[in-house]
Amino acid sequence: MFDTIIVVDWSARSTPSPVKPSKDAIFLCVSRLHEGESRHPEYFRTRYEAMARVRVLLDGEMAAGRRSFVGFDFNFGYPYGFAKQLTGRTDTISVWKWISERIEDGPDNKNNRFEVAAEINAQFPGIGPFWGAPNSIFFEDLPHKGSLRNGHGMEEWRQSDLASKTAQSAWKLYTTGSVGSQAILGISHLYKLKRWLGGQGVVFPLETGSQLPDCPVVIGEIYPSFYSFNYMIPLQEKYPNQFYDILDARQVRQVCDQFACLMQTKMPAAYLFDVKSIRDSILKEEGWIVGVPVNGKTE
Repeated sequence: MFDTIIVVDWSARSTPSPVKPSKDAIFLCVSRLHEGESRHPEYFRTRYEAMARVRVLLDGEMAAGRRSFVGFDFNFGYPYGFAKQLTGRTDTISVWKWISERIEDGPDNKNNRFEVAAEINAQFPGIGPFWGAPNSIFFEDLPHKGSLRNGHGMEEWRQSDLASKTAQSAWKLYTTGSVGSQAILGISHLYKLKRWLGGQGVVFPLETGSQLPDCPVVIGEIYPSFYSFNYMIPLQEKYPNQFYDILDARQVRQVCDQFACLMQTKMPAAYLFDVKSIRDSILKEEGWIVGVPVNGKTE
């Protein structure tokens, strides 16, 4: 199904990550099936550097005729109805374009995500749906506490978030457990990556629905904490000179190893990409986390 797996653990830091590999930063791992073993994770201090590396990798894989799956660990979409309210359209790629046109994310990680979130909130009735910001940042349309929201009309979670049972809400932008900032910034970069790929890449399932097309690059949303992969010898013991003591580094390697293992079986699609029982309208607006079972849901 795929010859190469690329997994990216994202970060919403507003300044470059430390020079020394550290938690809550960007890690990337590559697994080429013909090599037999995943590469050790790479560490990036900024989103700019990480996305430049992704483009270099994909250039090489496409030139070699290898088909790639690229997974990013942030929300690709928002609960049903968000796209129509924000853009007048029902597809989330239009949301990607809207966000990309407004997000400023510099080579030093300096960005305007809270301002853009406030601008989005202003398009909705009531207060919200986005919330959370440092005390030093204030926008009239962005409440600091989730309990201050009301009347915005959006559900808190997507269908795949509920199916995973542990995914966080993308509306939360700040403090522990927040994934919203990663999504807003990540979506902006993904839209640019999609444009760079042109017809060589598609986003599953936002553009594909339940069908997985045969094209050089497929981009999908992943949730590293959801997957499990057991090693006979823990990574940090087997490779003590690497930085597997950092959870983010371990997780990108684990996802690469698990996905690569499944690609070598006859049933990877059934496990990772089977979303046929989900309505196309949900898949193309909310998206779906690759590998999260549908659990019999039909909506």
